[in-house]
Amino acid sequence: MKSIDNLIIAAALMAFAGCASTPTVHSKGDTAAQVNSSQSFALLPVAVDSSVSPAAAPTVAQAAQNGARDTLRALGYTETSRESADLVFYLHGKCLAPVEVAKWNYVPETSKLGLKPNRMTAYANHMVVVEGYDNHSKQQVWMGWINCNCHVMEPEQIQHEIQRIVATFPPRNQSMNLSAR
Repeated sequence: MKSIDNLIIAAALMAFAGCASTPTVHSKGDTAAQVNSSQSFALLPVAVDSSVSPAAAPTVAQAAQNGARDTLRALGYTETSRESADLVFYLHGKCLAPVEVAKWNYVPETSKLGLKPNRMTAYANHMVVVEGYDNHSKQQVWMGWINCNCHVMEPEQIQHEIQRIVATFPPRNQSMNLSAR
């Protein structure tokens, strides 16, 4: 009887834990980008996928934003408005719905940074992606992502995954080696 109880507990923990293993973080930057003087950042608004319950959506969005915000601050960047920021970050994938960045005149160049647009579309439900843009040129300068086959994405998990991705962005005032990490 005790072994069945342990099996039930283990199954429940695995169901709530999300991914069975820690997904690998991939990131790559535009080595020609001149962002070494960047000091400030802003986050584009986060939209939550319709698969997330309306009650949970604000918590998921806030967790994603907190993950990026806390990590960028730890890297030495200061948050400001989108209009005056040096860098702007766009969070999407998995439970975070896509937002049309072109409406702010940003130019996505995901192919140059390792992901072809058709792959991003095909695997949107299996990836968490953070894109970085130079707010002055509007060009994409960096992108980080993970592939995750998790069935459930809890707020704490999305926050943790966003933190892991953003942590691969170069710290402020350090040599901006934006090549693959």
